[in-house]
Amino acid sequence: MTRSEVKIRSRELLKISIPMAIEHISVSLMGMVSIMLISYVGEHATSALGMVDAITHLILALFAALTTGGTIVVSQYMGREDRASAKRAGGQAIMLSVVFSLVMFAVIAIFRDAILAALFAEAEADVMTAARTFLTILNFSYPIVAVTLTVFGIIRGTGDTFAPMIISVIMNGFNLVLGIILIWGLDLGVYGAAWALTASKLVGLLAAIWYLTKKAKNLRINKLKYFKPDFGRQKAILRLGLPTSFESGLFQAGRLITQVMIVYISTAAIAANTIGFAMMNFANVPGMALATGTMILVGQRVGRGQTHDIVKTSMFSLVIGFVFLMALGLLMILFRNPIFATFNPTAETMEYLPTIVISYLLIAPFFWPASFILPACLRATGDVVYPMIVSISTMFSVRILLGFVLGIVLGMGITGVWIGMYLDWVARSAFFIPRMLRGKWKGKGITTEDN
Repeated sequence: MTRSEVKIRSRELLKISIPMAIEHISVSLMGMVSIMLISYVGEHATSALGMVDAITHLILALFAALTTGGTIVVSQYMGREDRASAKRAGGQAIMLSVVFSLVMFAVIAIFRDAILAALFAEAEADVMTAARTFLTILNFSYPIVAVTLTVFGIIRGTGDTFAPMIISVIMNGFNLVLGIILIWGLDLGVYGAAWALTASKLVGLLAAIWYLTKKAKNLRINKLKYFKPDFGRQKAILRLGLPTSFESGLFQAGRLITQVMIVYISTAAIAANTIGFAMMNFANVPGMALATGTMILVGQRVGRGQTHDIVKTSMFSLVIGFVFLMALGLLMILFRNPIFATFNPTAETMEYLPTIVISYLLIAPFFWPASFILPACLRATGDVVYPMIVSISTMFSVRILLGFVLGIVLGMGITGVWIGMYLDWVARSAFFIPRMLRGKWKGKGITTEDN
């Protein structure tokens, strides 16, 4: 690859990915700020937030069919310059997200206590009480988030990553201010944290709908006809999105199982895992932005028939991902102690925290990009079943099984559970790299049957 080509590809990838990186930073900071604020309520509150957060990620993963499917379908139609079909596909994705999310809300409302008891029966009483409060209030935010993420996916599918970034920054700034007022100012503790998160999500939804209907530059969905049931486009969205949703759901279920394992270790281990994942999400910002950005570029290339360039685009993104993850990881290691201090960890929590965070920051650059950027590229081509099968298989056969053996059976605790996660990345990389290089993904995009 010539220097000129590197510059062109870098400019194209970073132009679409940098706004998403800022958006992900905003989202990650919102999670970290929530944990920081709630940590002053007590270790039980931090642990409860971590437990409910695992459930939240599982619930949101189930909506990936609509977010991912909508993004892929819209990006491929935009690549074909078929805006009318893109608008109809976007409207169908939004309608599906409304229906599915309301069903999920009802399920959580009815089975809240049963879900918590089944997953975290060994948690201490004060932790469980706080978890019930969190889940009750945050359940109202799930339909809001589902629709917001679907709208974001549609906007990104058009190539516009700047608007979701701005909306996310506004939303998270609102959460910060409201969280400080409710948690510290009014001393509402767990209630304050939960309502601050929910209210900020509503602000984001209203802003996203306003932008999509009134101000979007590339594609405006502002007529009721786009929301009239169109089963052909719904089928296309679900065909491309359901495998991802199934994969993401089981992936998050696997994370939930590891969270259950950690509950058996100690409350301090739960708190360390919660803080560790918050830091991990921040460290992953470059990778997540590149994964979504490359998925959009690949989807548009498929729509334009430029399949010859997809391997180069994908592998170039892996290299950029390695560079950014390594740079940010080393920076966070250098300033790890001040970062740890912001979470107000107890002495018991600090027995676990440095080991898992430093190991993650050193290992992630080598294996995370191939594990998560490449499957995003494969999905953008329409090759959605293979990533699903691989991700589910390695999650349960490597991450969970080895995490249980190392962490629980062999007594390595939370460190053993995280080692299982690292080995999962290694296994995923071994499957996804050959799949991309061999071109097995060709011919799986949207077809004339989807119109």
